[in-house]
Amino acid sequence: MAHAGSLQEQLDSLADKLGHSLSVDAPDGRLVAYSAQGADADPVRIAAILSRRVAPAVLEWELRHGIADAAGPVEVPANPGLGMAARLCVPIRSGRRCLGYLWVLDADTALDGTAKAAAARAARAMAPALAPHPPAAADPAAGRETDELIRAVLVESPDPQALDRLAAAAPGLLGSRIRVYAVVPAAPGRGGAVPFAGREFRRLAGALPAALRGYAGYVGSYVGASHAVVLARHGAGEDIAYGIGRIADPAGSATVMVGSCDPEPFTLGSVRAARARALAAAELAALDPALPTPLTWRDLGPYRTLLHSAAPPPPAPGILAPLDGAGASAPMLLATLETYLDLGADAARTAARLHLHRTSLYYRLGRVTALLGADLADGLVRLDLHLALKHRRLARRTLS
Repeated sequence: MAHAGSLQEQLDSLADKLGHSLSVDAPDGRLVAYSAQGADADPVRIAAILSRRVAPAVLEWELRHGIADAAGPVEVPANPGLGMAARLCVPIRSGRRCLGYLWVLDADTALDGTAKAAAARAARAMAPALAPHPPAAADPAAGRETDELIRAVLVESPDPQALDRLAAAAPGLLGSRIRVYAVVPAAPGRGGAVPFAGREFRRLAGALPAALRGYAGYVGSYVGASHAVVLARHGAGEDIAYGIGRIADPAGSATVMVGSCDPEPFTLGSVRAARARALAAAELAALDPALPTPLTWRDLGPYRTLLHSAAPPPPAPGILAPLDGAGASAPMLLATLETYLDLGADAARTAARLHLHRTSLYYRLGRVTALLGADLADGLVRLDLHLALKHRRLARRTLS
């Protein structure tokens, strides 16, 4: 949760220094804070202040310019149709997580390099104020019985009475809805889920339950050799998901992935299904760089379709074989194609994501088209290729 006073002071200080109107938005478009608005405030910013949210069309325009993936300042051009002047966006990040965006309006006076550098330094300083901070931890010895009951409920052959005992140990669970979070470590380069190293397993087994007991909605957790599971009441909020990530991966290196299920009723079947879905989300985040973390089951996209089938359909015979046979170029061409399809065939965003000149991207896509003998402008062709690529990643899952 943001610390409004500290953040507001930082924002006002920077606005005075730069002489421009500033604001901070959350990644979903919520307005977090803003400085006094001067003559450079445009209709879009005024409307956001009044409604406390950026309009969907404006957010779409901003995201189109690659702000979600940018590591530094991004110039977002004016859009007269939206009533939007040009502005500078500085992503506020913690490791690879985007916590929000610092916006500097520059309708009349463009920012020079010194001003951009000052905005970038300010964005780094604002990150701690936007990052969710765990509350004070409760007694580490408390709740161990609940943690053991959660483990008993979720193993393959649970104690028949474990669910009732868990409900008795955590009043209010019966008749409520729950969420399950799963944590897995990822191999370098998102090469899939791997087991916890021995030292990390021991650290997490002590740190995770002790720290999370201070969160509203937290019920309990357990840590296994390959993954950790956290059970919370629905409505606990996003803070607990980010709190899990911060505790599990204190260095912020994004090597630990967090997945969660959609809210489920508190029954044996639902709790176990929720654990499977949360684990699938975490595993797939560890396999696919296109997926964020924390990742919810509902945001799995085509993977949900593949996982809902008892036996996921194989990709069309040989559809990716021509790219697989491209020798040393094969990994590059496959990665380019997958990124292009992940980003909705948007060449500008793909070039930015891959740090390519647009000409180089078109050259690669031309090679893909020639090798496949397929028309990437055809939506059904793109769908076929996209599902084949995602099915290939799904086949690499190792946990259950």
